[in-house]
Amino acid sequence: MMNKYKYFSAALLMIMAQVAAAQDVIKLIIPTSPGGGTDSLFRAIAHQAEPHLDATLVVQNAGGAGGAIGVSQLARSKPDGLTVAGVWMGPITVAPHSIKTNYSMKDYIPVIMLDSAPYVLCVKPEFPASNGKELLDVLKSKPNTYTFGTDGVAGPGQLAAERIFQHFGVKARDVPYRGAGETMPALLGGVVDVYVGSVPPAVTMEKAKTAKCLLTTSAKPVPALPKATTLSDIGIPENETLLWHGIVAPAGTPDQAVKRIEDAFEKAASSPEMDKFFETAGVTKTILKRDEFSKYIQREYDTMGKMVDQLGLKQ
Repeated sequence: MMNKYKYFSAALLMIMAQVAAAQDVIKLIIPTSPGGGTDSLFRAIAHQAEPHLDATLVVQNAGGAGGAIGVSQLARSKPDGLTVAGVWMGPITVAPHSIKTNYSMKDYIPVIMLDSAPYVLCVKPEFPASNGKELLDVLKSKPNTYTFGTDGVAGPGQLAAERIFQHFGVKARDVPYRGAGETMPALLGGVVDVYVGSVPPAVTMEKAKTAKCLLTTSAKPVPALPKATTLSDIGIPENETLLWHGIVAPAGTPDQAVKRIEDAFEKAASSPEMDKFFETAGVTKTILKRDEFSKYIQREYDTMGKMVDQLGLKQ
């Protein structure tokens, strides 16, 4: 009897191995180094998407050049539905204008946007402003005197802030950093006057009362920062700039394969696990499917291109 069970177990394992081998293996390129918010997000949502793909999702990090190296790798991949990339606005709508890239919008298919969040402008408690309008007035009163820390030269944070500053005639000096891990200490240490960064560090500073966060780059209020002025409050909702994440595939990927990936990641984004992840990360689930996502990217691409030109940031 034991021999029969052993034979049955061995046969079952063999069948399971054959089924696993028959499954597709889909590579998800993440254009950042391991660790960090973007990497964590895509690894979390890949785990939730895998069961809906009936495939094994394998993550491959390809950091460098602000995400451009990973997107270049995606653009060169075979369009067979077995390679996708998890991207954000930086390498898609900003980098092609500010650095030399070997890909363009025609080299990839926007599959689905997953989430979005604004940048936030914060100052130290003693700064002489209590809302976004007052902040802009103070900055405008002394041209090129105040500094604002961002996530890099010609990065999304700088462009998001400058879209607002230009509208109101504000001239301030950008100080580039590599992210909130450096920008937040720069504000708290008095190195820069204004923090321009993501929501979670802003919430942390507000709760600790080490900073006051006065202005968001979104048209709608941020639940975690209810006192912050929005762009609608100051009359320029059309100048909204959001940091988003989404999935893209190589140009030429068959429609059926694109739909399969779109459906799987939409279901993943709606899972209870991802709801908790989005809340903790301070982002909002924002689903835009292929056509809507493509139009969104085109609008943002055009806008960011104009900003880079106006600021003379083309390298």
